[in-house]
Amino acid sequence: MLKKKILYTSLLLCAFSLTASASQVYLDEFQALGTNITSQVKADTEEKAQFCQKVIKDETLRLEQLLSAYIPSSDISKLGTSNGNWVEVSPDTVEILDLTKDICEITDGALDPTVGTLVKLWSVDHPNHRVPSPQEIEEALKKVDYKQIQTKKEGDKYYAKIGKGQEITLGATGKGFIADKIAQKLRANECNNVLVSLGGNIITLGTNGRGDPWFIGIQEPDLKRGRNFAAVPSKDESVVTSGDYEKFFIKDGKKYHHILNPKTGEPVPATLSSVTIINRNSGYADGLCTALFVMGWDGALKFLVEHPELKAVLIDEKLEHAAATDNLKGDLYVIEPLYQVGFIRKE
Repeated sequence: MLKKKILYTSLLLCAFSLTASASQVYLDEFQALGTNITSQVKADTEEKAQFCQKVIKDETLRLEQLLSAYIPSSDISKLGTSNGNWVEVSPDTVEILDLTKDICEITDGALDPTVGTLVKLWSVDHPNHRVPSPQEIEEALKKVDYKQIQTKKEGDKYYAKIGKGQEITLGATGKGFIADKIAQKLRANECNNVLVSLGGNIITLGTNGRGDPWFIGIQEPDLKRGRNFAAVPSKDESVVTSGDYEKFFIKDGKKYHHILNPKTGEPVPATLSSVTIINRNSGYADGLCTALFVMGWDGALKFLVEHPELKAVLIDEKLEHAAATDNLKGDLYVIEPLYQVGFIRKE
């Protein structure tokens, strides 16, 4: 039986760092992936910090050109216009497609990147958003089937294929995958003490200015509050959150958010406000956040009980209850204990 006392968290993650005299922390910010990319680099010199910041920016922009469905020349866009044929793509594209498909399998299709046609129908995060007709949704659902995603390697070339008429969206795994690639590049270039935030995805390497783990604040989903509910120490891992409160529109008094159920073609009924997962693999955490949100409160609790290795925090839609996995005891620092807090464990 699950204990359902609760804790409170959110989609927007704020990073706390404390500087010390030994090494300075240098800040940077730029626009990409439809969000602000911010970084904090601990370095002995400003030149080293600037070098690490360039590594972050270059890798982010490189992968955005490959994986964005909004860039016509990207691998993902080419797949969407391939009419079901094989397309030569980059090794990175094959890697993220394989990762995403694995998460689809693990979550029994709660995550499905072939909802691209549905995403365009709703256009929740664009000015032309609308509520599609039942007939439009039914037609688009015929194109949703992650099992049609195929990849292969022939010699030194990589290829991918999706079903005829399908469109891919990597909104659920793209930022996490890019975060992992950034971390790899940073380590390869001896940038060993860095924090990078890609919207709701944060990666941490090494330590902050005081030599302590980075502290990641988990913001309350009610953005009007502008406060962090809790914080977790983080070193060489990722903290990722998905929620329904940042990208949505209101039509005839009803809220429509951007997280779609691949089985119904509609926004997931509201039982959760946000899901946070802490994991060394940011792409994996990113995809699981979305999948658990689709599962809803009860489904997500069941999944986390069945996967005790995961670290996660769930917040309910009413902002009254939160549940954290038992392995976060001692590492979850509640800043504003305004909600019931409980931990998920097996009986």
